[in-house]
Amino acid sequence: MDRVTLRDIAREVGVSVMTVSNVVNGRAGRVSPATAARVERAVADLGYVPSAAARSLVARRSRLVGLLLPGRPDGVTLLGSPHDVAVTGALEAALRARDHHLMLRGVGDAGDVRDSVRRWGLDGVVVMGFTDDALAALDLPGTLPAVLVDAEGGPADAGPEHARLRSDDRAGGHLAGTHLAGLGHRRLLLCGPVDAASRVVAERLAGFRAAATEAGLPPGAVRTAHARTTYDEGVALGGRLAADVRAGSVTAVFATADVLAAGVVRGLAEAGLRVPEDVSVLGYDDAELARQVTPRLSTVAQDTAGKGRLAAELLLGLVTGDDAAPRSATVPVALVARESTGPAPVG
Repeated sequence: MDRVTLRDIAREVGVSVMTVSNVVNGRAGRVSPATAARVERAVADLGYVPSAAARSLVARRSRLVGLLLPGRPDGVTLLGSPHDVAVTGALEAALRARDHHLMLRGVGDAGDVRDSVRRWGLDGVVVMGFTDDALAALDLPGTLPAVLVDAEGGPADAGPEHARLRSDDRAGGHLAGTHLAGLGHRRLLLCGPVDAASRVVAERLAGFRAAATEAGLPPGAVRTAHARTTYDEGVALGGRLAADVRAGSVTAVFATADVLAAGVVRGLAEAGLRVPEDVSVLGYDDAELARQVTPRLSTVAQDTAGKGRLAAELLLGLVTGDDAAPRSATVPVALVARESTGPAPVG
């Protein structure tokens, strides 16, 4: 079937193409209500679908939003964690509801960013998954509407065209430490990308240590172990931790993501240890995975879907030039206790 055009609508109604254009492009006030109603009926009857390219030319906007993530030279999917998948899904849905479209792009340097913006005519970008140092190296143009997710850094000249969105990571770490200390644990371990200059992980660790101090634990009660945020890294780490658990030097593990925590549980189980009887394991995010594994994961929940919706709201406020729109937002966190944490083992 041939595509229905404005000319077809105009011929059907008996009006000019300009009149039809005014109605379908939101300028119905320029024509009489009766004519506008006839045009709208013809649009529905003939199944007219506006051309995105034509609308972009009229509005001088592409209605394209880029989601920029760290490039993965190994060819692995850019959405490597349940957190990123959930945020991206909610972001896309929120943008689609506002007649915008999401383009996923892996970038590694400022040249990649400039190429993406020029090649696709992006109205704005959401940037997620970068450390502060890596984000600064992207050199985002100060005039490009951008939402920086889970980052404090960014361009030195960041101005009114940039907004920031983050979770309350320090509060999340504090909730984790308070929960485990309240169960009697005195030898704690935080695992995650602690060697990756991640502000997110640093904040969670700071909150975790603060809670341990408030509970009266000695300075050395909190140890750290570096691990990338993958299930396989968690399995390997769980196997290595088995000796520490048996020696009593670790009684509870706080992982900075549920997918990592699930791997740790599996690695400990393969080493013959029980969770939570021998060692407690606590995750972060409250991804669907946390409710699917056995035992179900205790975790620090953040509203990842809300995070995606907020990112869309912040960005569209920048794109449309809404001076009253917020320029920052913080997603709250909450402790969800399930079966993977329990009282510290006696002895």
